[in-house]
Amino acid sequence: MMANSVQPEPDDAVVDKAILWLTHLSSGLASEEERRAYRDWCAQHPQNALAAHRMEGIFARFDGLPAEPARAALEGQRRPRRKVIKLALTVALLLAGGGMLAQWPQARYWNADYRTAAGERRVVELADHSTLTLNSGSAVNIRYDGHARRVDLLAGEVLVQVAHIADPASQPFAVHTPDGEARALGTRYLVRREAGATVVTVLESMVRAGSADGSSSRTVLPDQRVRITANAVSAPQAVDAGQAASWVRGRLVADNAPLSEVLAELSRYRRGLLRYDAAQMQAVRVSGVFALDDGDRTLTTLQALLPITVEHYTPFLTVVSVKPKK
Repeated sequence: MMANSVQPEPDDAVVDKAILWLTHLSSGLASEEERRAYRDWCAQHPQNALAAHRMEGIFARFDGLPAEPARAALEGQRRPRRKVIKLALTVALLLAGGGMLAQWPQARYWNADYRTAAGERRVVELADHSTLTLNSGSAVNIRYDGHARRVDLLAGEVLVQVAHIADPASQPFAVHTPDGEARALGTRYLVRREAGATVVTVLESMVRAGSADGSSSRTVLPDQRVRITANAVSAPQAVDAGQAASWVRGRLVADNAPLSEVLAELSRYRRGLLRYDAAQMQAVRVSGVFALDDGDRTLTTLQALLPITVEHYTPFLTVVSVKPKK
């Protein structure tokens, strides 16, 4: 009787290579030449092809899943722990919506004049002695000339302290985004990029906020906030501007805030991914002062205070979920 031919399992190095290939191909950054190189690599050896086939199946299963089903799928894998870690990292990269590489400021904004990585804050003094404090994951370009002092906020958030000059009208200071501009009227203020809008919060003096198309503008006073879109500026909303700027001191201040907002802020400071169901977390309220620079400790504190579970799969993937009601 002829023995059945059993194909040997791919070794770890081959599996690692397959994961690296597929992570890059899923990031949206791969060229057609790199895709051809991947196909050539698969054809070089049967183990390469087998590892690629199996990893492609895993990628396809997890692609687009929310965090909770992906977590359950990971827990169901009957594999050694090192394999589960590889799978968790793969899932994290996929669930990032195109891969972590596409989200890193160093990758997207490597040519910015000034930038910060996840978890980093940076103070920059400009030529006129104005200062910018960049929040985590932020990037700016500076354009000073004889007619204007312009800061282009490419990503993230910045605290602006505008220096007084002899004739500010001849060289106005403004922070620009694709949504519009926040022009200083001798002031200290925050500008933050969000999905589809720019948020301006004034700490001192005044800011003139204007939409990109020039159709809308408003004057914003201390302890007020507006949202700028390409064709509108919202009515000013009263806020605690000092609380909004607490990140400058490495603090996150929450006053009966939805847990989803707190987790969103914490995620800005993490190099890995923090996954959660935002709709579920919206109903959970939290108050307190938390450390931004020690996110794991803050998550542990939140878990002790609230009906949530925090699970760390790798340094790159943490999942927060609401405990089921008994």
